[in-house]
Amino acid sequence: MSFKSGASLTVLAIALGLTLPAGAQTPPPQQKPAATAPAPSAPVTGQIVIQDGNTILTRDLVGQTVYGADKVKIGTISDLILSKDGKTVQGFVIGVGGFLGIGEKSVALQMERLQAQAKPEGGGSQLVMDVKKEELSNTPAFKSKRDQEAEKEAAERARNRPQSPGGPATRPAN
Repeated sequence: MSFKSGASLTVLAIALGLTLPAGAQTPPPQQKPAATAPAPSAPVTGQIVIQDGNTILTRDLVGQTVYGADKVKIGTISDLILSKDGKTVQGFVIGVGGFLGIGEKSVALQMERLQAQAKPEGGGSQLVMDVKKEELSNTPAFKSKRDQEAEKEAAERARNRPQSPGGPATRPAN
């Protein structure tokens, strides 16, 4: 997932109730004359200064491995799906199947399907789902808006492409 601006990252963080590194939330400090004492910092309305213990950062989800109910690795989270208003996380996208990225497909699921559990060996947590890898391998692939638009444009180009020589022969009308 890439962001074109710090503003997009800030909107995502606010939507998820998350916090960003301090440098990402505030503009760089203005240079002040050496004789002037620095002004005390004060948060602005809506600013999150300290991450709440009941929240997680997107970087803690994206790229994480998800395991099935049978403890077999399903895949890794590649993206999150936000509501259009950016206030809720609707789901997550996980890469399933394939080998070394070849043949992998994206499957999207609602956030309710994802659970964090303590790692069996202790220390930390892992993400699990109540589904098996084989089940997700047999589901339709997720199509993002970008994917849908690309398919639509490709179909439109194919319809508008002139017939190539050697294509279906046409007979002149008598």
